[in-house]
Amino acid sequence: MGKIVVIGSINMDISTELHDLPQIGETIKGSNVGISPGGKGANQAVAAAKLGGDVMMVGMIGDDAFGADALANLNSHCIDVTNVWTVPETTGLAMILRENGDNRIIVAPGANNAWPDELPLETIIANASILLLQNEIPFTVTEKAVDIARLYDVPTIFDPAPVDQFPLSFLRKITYLTPNETEFKQLPEDILQDETKAVLVTQGKNGVEVHDKIGINHVPSFPVDVADSTGAGDTFNGAFAVAMTSGNTVQDAVAFANQAAALSTTKIGAQTGMPKLSEIEESGT
Repeated sequence: MGKIVVIGSINMDISTELHDLPQIGETIKGSNVGISPGGKGANQAVAAAKLGGDVMMVGMIGDDAFGADALANLNSHCIDVTNVWTVPETTGLAMILRENGDNRIIVAPGANNAWPDELPLETIIANASILLLQNEIPFTVTEKAVDIARLYDVPTIFDPAPVDQFPLSFLRKITYLTPNETEFKQLPEDILQDETKAVLVTQGKNGVEVHDKIGINHVPSFPVDVADSTGAGDTFNGAFAVAMTSGNTVQDAVAFANQAAALSTTKIGAQTGMPKLSEIEESGT
């Protein structure tokens, strides 16, 4: 299995469960408050590590208690944190509102926006087997990472969340794009040119649509009772990276990632809900 390098955000998540969303000026009671490590980058790194991946995390944390907790959490999953840097900012924070199994998320990036101008990205990426990226850090860093990956023939996975007006020239450099249904509708239609091998459109309980140069193939979902969908998309990306670095086909990697993502929704919390490889094996196919 090859090295998975994740370049992205590191947050702490504060979540609560609601029966209804508040109106403007309204205060309502929440329940089941949780504080846990998060950030799409860190989430995907943990998802991959829990499934047996050899993972390096590259990101920024603040010089505060949340940053120390986030770093300790990555270490606890045997993730290489050599290139997690502490900067004089607050650690990124995500506020998650859970309502009837769905979630709404507000992100305050903090340290995730404080990337130094000079980073040893070339050395890091040159030794990777696959590069996993999201859109919660400065786009200039992500764009530079993709260009370096191309120089060294390192495949890239890009989760375009939060979605933005990405340059088409950038999207066409990505090997595997992993938008959800809403994000996919906001991306250009003619992505599948140049180096993009597949666009994997995640559809929650409806599975995944695999768009490639041959056509569109649907991979069904893995049925479960959903408790919390937070982190399901991140689990999918981390699991897909593990499967691809293990020599699987795209179709088999999507099926594996689908199963991992589904199992992650059966527990509360983004990282705490992510399954281990043994849980995937025990759940069957």
